[in-house]
Amino acid sequence: MEYRKWYDRDIKTSALGFGCMRFKMKDGKIDEELAMHLIDVAYQNGINYFDTAVPYLNEQSEEFVGRALKRYDRNTYYIATKMPVYRYKTVSDVEKQIDDHLGKLKTDYIDFYLLHAMNKDLLKKVKELNIIDICKRWKAEGKIKNFGFSFHDDYDTFMEILDLYDWDFCQIQLNYLDKDIQQTMKGYEELVNRKIPIIVMEPLKGGKLAHFNPKVEKKFKDYNNDIMVKWAFRWVSSLDGVMTVLSGMNELSQLEENIKIYKDFKKMTPEENELVLEVAEELKQLEVVGCTQCRYCMPCPNGVNIPTNFTIVNDYAMFDNENQAKRDFKFLSDKFADASYCIECGECIPKCPQHIDIPKELQKVLDIMNGLN
Repeated sequence: MEYRKWYDRDIKTSALGFGCMRFKMKDGKIDEELAMHLIDVAYQNGINYFDTAVPYLNEQSEEFVGRALKRYDRNTYYIATKMPVYRYKTVSDVEKQIDDHLGKLKTDYIDFYLLHAMNKDLLKKVKELNIIDICKRWKAEGKIKNFGFSFHDDYDTFMEILDLYDWDFCQIQLNYLDKDIQQTMKGYEELVNRKIPIIVMEPLKGGKLAHFNPKVEKKFKDYNNDIMVKWAFRWVSSLDGVMTVLSGMNELSQLEENIKIYKDFKKMTPEENELVLEVAEELKQLEVVGCTQCRYCMPCPNGVNIPTNFTIVNDYAMFDNENQAKRDFKFLSDKFADASYCIECGECIPKCPQHIDIPKELQKVLDIMNGLN
């Protein structure tokens, strides 16, 4: 297993981390037999970073991870979990959280503690409830060892959060297709410059980079016989400062495939890196609608989820996953939010920074989706 040392700190994490948010469920509960086996195989093959959070798997993940890892020497693995800032109304709510974490995880301390999915709104709450100082106290008491945050917003918000505290680490969404969204590569470079260790989530863009449009996929296949997953993992793990890349593995085959990649890990060559960037550009050119997901068009007066409609057809064009597109569109339809509910009022058009004729493009979405049925 590939390991990464956290700069001058006495921390070495496996380059592949286990994201405990996607275990399979049976009758509303985690499939314990399968999940326990996955944890065992991961641990026995050198994975030492296990990531969980309060809301994962109907709030069952923390308790399960605690039981699963309790069977091993506590000094041989790291647990990461997250503070659900969005839930809190009072300082008292915050104060109770640490004991709840420790009880469910069956541990005296948390190795890596994050403010979960930080954005503009949650930043206000962090300041109002004095959450940074509370976490600093927990750290002084030894209840948390390293304090960081995970992030989902824009670059300016990222920088505001980054300047708020001397963070021990940071978790960002990063893959070769998403490098220009959220904190962007500028935010990544800021972390590197400050020597803040980086944990990466969504290296496969929710599994989408495991398979995509065959015409573009051929570009990789003509170069070598590596699977698409390997290209995605190698790209992100070749970046400076990336200590651990999280993967939410729920099948033994996925776990074994990923372990194999990281047991014989090789950084990307300049030629390979150039090829990845070419593939990313070709995928983007397949987009049906040039929507950047800024959401300035929202809310729609008739309830249409405009950005998600565009995402569905763009993903279908790029990743060639018809069944996923149908499932996603049905979900919107069930919420009365698909493109068919557009009444062409035009209220959204002047709000779009990309000057997209949104009603016209929503009709295109409808035509494409109707063609799949």
